[in-house]
Amino acid sequence: DEEARRERLRQAFEDACRAVPDDLLTKAIHGHLPRAVQRWDMTRQFTSQLGLHSLFCYALGLRAQQPQCVVVSRSSGMVRFVEIEPRLPALDSCINAHGAAIGATGEDDLQTEVSGGEITGGVPFRLTRNLQRFATGFGVFGAFSAVFGATAECLAQPQKCPLELWLDYLSSPEAEGDGFHPPWRATGAEAAARVKEVSPAEVVKQHARTADVHAKLRSLISEATNLRALQSMPPSFQGWV
Repeated sequence: DEEARRERLRQAFEDACRAVPDDLLTKAIHGHLPRAVQRWDMTRQFTSQLGLHSLFCYALGLRAQQPQCVVVSRSSGMVRFVEIEPRLPALDSCINAHGAAIGATGEDDLQTEVSGGEITGGVPFRLTRNLQRFATGFGVFGAFSAVFGATAECLAQPQKCPLELWLDYLSSPEAEGDGFHPPWRATGAEAAARVKEVSPAEVVKQHARTADVHAKLRSLISEATNLRALQSMPPSFQGWV
């Protein structure tokens, strides 16, 4: 049953945490940098890149389920997604028919459940224990949040970035042919609405002086870092705990 499944996930997560220390990524990247200023610059660059990718994962519904798809440069701190999983028609049919993705049992924890046409559950982006340790708390609420908000503010302005138009056009079969399956899961309207939710300028327009421009982002970070969400990671990501 569901409770037994959650208990198995919890045990697997705790076993992985005991086997994999949360400073593994930090040591791997900082190990070859002798100077503190180099380590600081690397962490800042990495955290900024992580904020950018996290926004796209949340707004567009990008999925990089395998850890080998995330490549971190040890010389620059640049983060790249080398392979984004496409949105397959068979998976969409399963979602529409059953209200939950195939991977809702724990094999797919990035925005897996669907209720009333809106994607819920899972995590909005990947922010595991090793990623948190390397970025640091100051970085998550500093460079990570700053880049996340600044990029959202740009994407929320149709005259600068017609996001809804681009996504809808690129998702159409006429653009790439019938065999093309876009790697994003959100429609143009959904993506546009999500970037407006986290755009500081848009939040201020709606709430004026009472605006808390980072309230939504703080709630997303909380969703991505709570233990229950981390325990739902697919087994292939256990090494990233």
